[in-house]
Amino acid sequence: MTSTLPLHMYIRPLISEDAQSVSELETKGFPPEERASPENIQFRLAVCPELCSGLFIRDVEGGEVKGEKLIGHMLGTKIPESTDASKPAFITRAAMGKVHDESSTTVGIHSVVIAPEYQKKNLATLLLTDYIQKLSNQEVGQRIVIIAHEPLVPFYERIGFQVVGENEDVSQDPAFGKSKWCDMVRELVKEEYDN
Repeated sequence: MTSTLPLHMYIRPLISEDAQSVSELETKGFPPEERASPENIQFRLAVCPELCSGLFIRDVEGGEVKGEKLIGHMLGTKIPESTDASKPAFITRAAMGKVHDESSTTVGIHSVVIAPEYQKKNLATLLLTDYIQKLSNQEVGQRIVIIAHEPLVPFYERIGFQVVGENEDVSQDPAFGKSKWCDMVRELVKEEYDN
């Protein structure tokens, strides 16, 4: 792993105008059955851009910004609460569509992707850490949930997510059933700072 980070890198909320770049990055990061459709991407960026973050590199020439390139993103929505009040909500096949419940206290992360040429630089950790900190301090919800391929569980555990068990709803879908998917959760806690 190399620690050389790209120059002129920054994180900002994604907006509808970023939809094409997000779709291209989804194509690089996920097989067809796992990636968000262009329609779902457009929906998420239009309805809840505050839950969608992009990692960009500015193209700077002679002190002037000529453009920007999306090199990583996270897409989230607030997923519907569980019908069982004693259990937190988790991502289901239905929640992967055009679903956002503003009254929910659970943010579901639908995708985390870094462009292949920028992987192995801890950029996914940077993006997730920034996301968690912002959501915690803005008091957007009480928890973040994600479904992860079993080999990625240790990565998410290092960032504070806990495994709850296998996601059986997603595993029933033949397109997703090729591997084990794990439900993971991370509570959001507002950080207190001393003045």
